[in-house]
Amino acid sequence: MQKTSEKGISLTGKDIMPTTDRERTISTFGFFLLWIGIAVQLVTFIAAAQLYPALSPVQIIIACIVGNLIVALLLTLLGDIGIKYGIPYAVFIRASFGYLGAHIPAFFRALPAIFWFGFQTWMGAYALNIIMEMLTGYSNLTLLIILFGAVQIINTAMGIKTISRFQWLAAPSIIIIGIYLQYVVMTSYSLTFGDIFSRGGEGGISMGYAIVVMMGTYITMALNAPDFTRFLKVNVKKGENNWFKLNKGSSIGHTFGLVGAMLMFTILGLTSGVATGNWNPIDVMVATMGANSPVVLIACLVFIILAQWSTNISANLLPPGYIIVNFFPRKISFATGAIVAGVIGLIAQPWAYADFVPQILMVITALLAPIVGIMFADYYLLRKRTLNTEELYKVDGQYKYWNNVNPAALIAYVPSGVSVLLFPDYGFFSALLIAAALYYTLMKLWICKVYPQPETEKPTANVEESVTLETLK
Repeated sequence: MQKTSEKGISLTGKDIMPTTDRERTISTFGFFLLWIGIAVQLVTFIAAAQLYPALSPVQIIIACIVGNLIVALLLTLLGDIGIKYGIPYAVFIRASFGYLGAHIPAFFRALPAIFWFGFQTWMGAYALNIIMEMLTGYSNLTLLIILFGAVQIINTAMGIKTISRFQWLAAPSIIIIGIYLQYVVMTSYSLTFGDIFSRGGEGGISMGYAIVVMMGTYITMALNAPDFTRFLKVNVKKGENNWFKLNKGSSIGHTFGLVGAMLMFTILGLTSGVATGNWNPIDVMVATMGANSPVVLIACLVFIILAQWSTNISANLLPPGYIIVNFFPRKISFATGAIVAGVIGLIAQPWAYADFVPQILMVITALLAPIVGIMFADYYLLRKRTLNTEELYKVDGQYKYWNNVNPAALIAYVPSGVSVLLFPDYGFFSALLIAAALYYTLMKLWICKVYPQPETEKPTANVEESVTLETLK
C-alpha cells in the first residue's frame, strides 16, 4: 500500500488525479473556442485604453501581438505537462517546489485569479445594473454583484464539461457583438482606422513596459496550462512522445484563440481611448448610444456580461479551485474549491483598484514570471519531459527534498523576483531567465546529489496512465 498522506500532508483526491483517455473530451476546435471565451474580457480593453495616449495605437497593437505570442508559446510549452501526464498545475509544481513547498507558487497563482474574478464580476454586474435601470427604473449594484457572482460560481462548480459547453455559446456571440461594437464607436465618433492608427504617442511609457502589461493578463494562465490541456483530446498513437504531434491542437487553440481575441479587445480599447478618453467600456457604451439606441445598448451590455462570465468561469475560478483542492485534497472537492475562491473574490472588492490596471498587471507578472522560469527549467531542461508521476502523489517520495520543500526553487525565486524591481520594463524576461538559470544550476550541482531524482539521470517509464486513487491506496 502506497503512503499518500501523513499529518499535515495529503497528496491525493479524485479531482487532482491524472485524467484518463475517457475524460479527455475537448476537441481542437472546442479548445480554440475555449480560449476565445477565456481571452475575451475587459481587462485587455481597459489596459489598452489606459496605455493611450502615452503610446500610439500602433505601438499598443504591436505590444499586444508580441506579448501574447510569447504567452501563447509558454502556454503550449507548459501545456505539454497536462497532455503527457494528465495532471493539474497544483500537482506538477510538487516536482520543483516539494510536497509542501508547492503551496507557495500555488498561492501566488491563485491570488490574481481570485482578484480578477471579483473585478470582472463587478464589470458584468455594472452592465446588468444599467440594463435593469433602463427596463425597471430600479438600481442595486451590490445585489447584482452577489447574484452574478453566484451564477458564475455554480457554473464553474459543475466542472470542465459545463465550462466548455458554455464557451460554445459565448465565444461566437462575443465575437459578433464585439465587431459590431467596434463599428458603432467608430461611426459615432466619425473615426476610420486611418484616423486611429495615424496618431502618435506622447511618451512616458516604453514598449517593454507595454509588452509586459499585455503579457500580465494571461501569464497567469501559462502556469496552469496543464489544468486545461489535461482534458484535451489528442489523436496520436499510444506512447507517442513527439512534442509537435502531441501539442498540435494545443498550439492552435492557444495561438489563434488567445492572440485573436486579445487583439480584438485591444483594438476596441484603444479606439475607446482615442474617441472618448475613457477606459471604462460600459461608460463608453452609454455615452455613445444612450437613449437613442436602447436596444443596441442592451445588446452591447449583454456582450459585456457574456465576456466577463466566459472568462471568469475558465480563467479565474477553475485554476484557484484546483489550487484550493490541493491544500485539502481528501477533504474538499473541486466544486467546493471554486465556491471558496469565488466568495473570497467578491468579499475582497477588487473593483476599488480599477484605475490601476496596468500597474496591477505588472505586479502579477513580477510574482509569476519566476515560477514560469522554474517550471520550464524543471520540466524541459532538468527532467527532459520525463516525470515519475506516481512519486508526485506519494508522501516520502523523491520530491520530498528538505522537509517537503525544495530549497533550490525558493532560492531561485527571490532574486529573480527582485530583478523585476530593478528592470521593470523588461522584468518578465529577466525574472524568467534568472529563475531558470539559478534553479537548473542549483538542482544539478546541489539538490539532485543530496535528493536523487532518477529521471534526471536515466529516464524512467511514463506511469501516468497507471496512477489512480486505487493504485495509491
